[in-house]
Amino acid sequence: MPLQKKQEYRYIPFITLSELKPRVWITLSDCNFKCRGCFSIAREPVGEPMTVGQLITLVKNAAIEYYGDTQLEEAVLTGGESTLNRHYLVDLVSHLKEFVGWIVLDTNGYFLDDAYLEELIEAGLTEVVFDLKAWDEKLHEWYTGYTNKRILANIRNAYGKVKLVVNTVYIPGIVDDSEIENIAQFLAEIDTNGEIDYRINRFRAELSPEQIARNPYPEEIARAYSIVAKYMKSAVIGKSCVREREIEVKRGWMTVFPDGTMKRRTLDDYREENKREYLPIR
Repeated sequence: MPLQKKQEYRYIPFITLSELKPRVWITLSDCNFKCRGCFSIAREPVGEPMTVGQLITLVKNAAIEYYGDTQLEEAVLTGGESTLNRHYLVDLVSHLKEFVGWIVLDTNGYFLDDAYLEELIEAGLTEVVFDLKAWDEKLHEWYTGYTNKRILANIRNAYGKVKLVVNTVYIPGIVDDSEIENIAQFLAEIDTNGEIDYRINRFRAELSPEQIARNPYPEEIARAYSIVAKYMKSAVIGKSCVREREIEVKRGWMTVFPDGTMKRRTLDDYREENKREYLPIR
């Protein structure tokens, strides 16, 4: 008898639907990095094990129930770290391409080498968001447990192949002006046509499991923006949910759990729930 292919799965705590437009965030839990300032429950393998087929069914059913159609404008693959299982991710992108117009990968970039990226692009990936934690290698190792050399090389390699965004969290006294300036100079060297968006996110001390820093002051963020603007055309002061910032009302999202149940959550709900203890699956 022929050998049966082993079923691959990722642990999925939830997916999230936008109230503004047909958009889904797919949270793939577990991460290779151990970032000292991370507040996401998805840093550990939490949720339910789901195959690509099960996950696609969940997304389609949720889209029909909430939007009235399976066709989505955008899917954002986030985590945790999305790239941990290469075959799973490529298969997921390939299936999403059948009913999603724009597919975004949010990643720390450590595993996303040339061959992996090309495979994802062929499957249908259209945008990569690199979360670059720090410029100084020793600082990056202290913060994440990993060197950033591979990540910098992978960012350089990705330029010109997909829409490219780079995020950095401004952490006072740790990842601040000098780090931001070095990253901006690096990106400007690559980005001769002004195509890379560089997004500066605010550190949230109240959500961090380790009290490594305070929240940045508004003037510090403004100064970081002005530093980046000296080198790059596309500097953005943003948040993790930057795609939802178009309106001036209190935003909410529809969380869909693996069993298909839905719950509307605001940003305050998400922050509060992230403070609770979730049992990781090991």
